[in-house]
Amino acid sequence: LGAGKASSVSKALQNVSAVQGDDAVFTCEVTQASSTVKWAKEGKAIRKSQRYDISQEDKVMKLIIHNVSAQDSGEYSCEVVGGATTKLESQEAEEGAGVTLQCELSKPGVPVEWKKGTQVLKSGEKYQMKQKASVNELLINKVEPEDSGDYSCVCGDQKTTASLKIKGRKRIFK
Repeated sequence: LGAGKASSVSKALQNVSAVQGDDAVFTCEVTQASSTVKWAKEGKAIRKSQRYDISQEDKVMKLIIHNVSAQDSGEYSCEVVGGATTKLESQEAEEGAGVTLQCELSKPGVPVEWKKGTQVLKSGEKYQMKQKASVNELLINKVEPEDSGDYSCVCGDQKTTASLKIKGRKRIFK
């Protein structure tokens, strides 16, 4: 995810024509080399096999169909899976308030890990994690100045980070 941008297809698939018995090669270029893509034919997932060769060179994803036949005609797609689609927004909050950080993924139901710095956060009194479809939320209750810092939403090798700044209450001493 690097600078908070989700990986996406940067160069779409081109139509491919092949002679029966030859190999057909589809290429799909993505914005980040760390991307995972899903290849499909008519919406049905394609897995690597003797017939289908799936490979990657930097940001170029490749699908090779060996020994093509008439049954291989159809619509093929290359889709980036996993990563976050919206980056976390940095926030400021008053001491004692509740803060919600949101991270939206490109696919619903994908598990994420929330971190403060390098520490993995666990659900409890202080932190609550919620997931609705593709939206993940981290709720931080009754924030204190020491809750200030960088928070990350991590999904596989993708990560988006935002900073949280807590403004302390003014204390009056008599």
